[in-house]
Amino acid sequence: MKNLRSHRNTLRLSQTRLAKLAGVSRFKICLFELGDGELTEEEKGRIHTALEAEAQRLRSLPDSLGAVPAGGAAA
Repeated sequence: MKNLRSHRNTLRLSQTRLAKLAGVSRFKICLFELGDGELTEEEKGRIHTALEAEAQRLRSLPDSLGAVPAGGAAA
């Protein structure tokens, strides 16, 4: 979990949103990303689960977000 900030930013998650999803304080996430704090194995697991869930949510978005809707014209 060395690259937490990178993973979080790739998913466009704020520290606050990740904290809510994972049930870990934003302050602890901030300190960990700065290299000034530690996370328990349980917290790391919850963060990992939250990141995976967000990645899955993004993958499930329609691939056709930029496509022409049925019966419509391109914008």
